Amino acid sequence: MATSTSAVGRLLPAISSQLRPPPEDELREYGGLGLVRRKRVIDVGCGDGRMALGCSPYASEVVGVDPDPEAIRLARKKVRELGVTNVRFKIGVAQELPFPDEHFDVVLLSWTL
Repeated sequence: MATSTSAVGRLLPAISSQLRPPPEDELREYGGLGLVRRKRVIDVGCGDGRMALGCSPYASEVVGVDPDPEAIRLARKKVRELGVTNVRFKIGVAQELPFPDEHFDVVLLSWTL
């Protein structure tokens, strides 16, 4: 079965963020908060925004990208509820990111297939 890149990710539902470790614990495993502190971060396969929002207190800018429109809707809802101003979410796939080369300092793929 051939699948276009725009369908990738929508074939599998997002796994609940409740099953994953807290973002701070995960960042510690990746080398600590210094990894994202004052940096522009992109979270590819962000799902409902768990990791992107976890980076927001430390990073200068965070963008979450996921092909699942429902996951992005939930992530945007969380941003509004929390009043976070340095995070935004976009529907998209890793193969076709709408950003210029070298725009981000850090690329995260947390629990992404």
